[in-house]
Amino acid sequence: MQQLTILNSRDVKKIRELVVKQFGYFPEEDYAFLKGENDKVYMVNKDVARVDLKKLIVDRMGLYFAELRETEVRLSKEGAQLLGREARDNKKELRNVVDLNQREVKAYFAGVDLVKDLGEENKLVLLQFGNDVFGCAKYKGGKIINFMPKIHRGEVIL
Repeated sequence: MQQLTILNSRDVKKIRELVVKQFGYFPEEDYAFLKGENDKVYMVNKDVARVDLKKLIVDRMGLYFAELRETEVRLSKEGAQLLGREARDNKKELRNVVDLNQREVKAYFAGVDLVKDLGEENKLVLLQFGNDVFGCAKYKGGKIINFMPKIHRGEVIL
């Protein structure tokens, strides 16, 4: 069982700043954030944060939102989808979004790294097909590195 800790407002502010710096938007709803093993960050309703987690044996709680790194926040598939949906609903513009065509989406869901020229800078990017954001990946050295978990890989019906 993993030990989840509730992030204080200073830690949430750091995550917010990193996500806004990387993608230009952060969810406006008032969520609480929990940190688990391997610096994974989960998003929960504020009411859940009022529960004393030390008295519970919890395997997972909330939406797996991101993995926290020193200088960046790598969004999970679900975190990227949430960010994309909320930005679209609130008519906000996202940064570092890469539009993929049907062939590239199929290759990505098959687990393949994508060769694409997005400039010299190494960065995290949101992956989009049509109007739907479906993931977050690292761009490095002319490649979009595939972070799609094996459980989500497979044939894509487009």
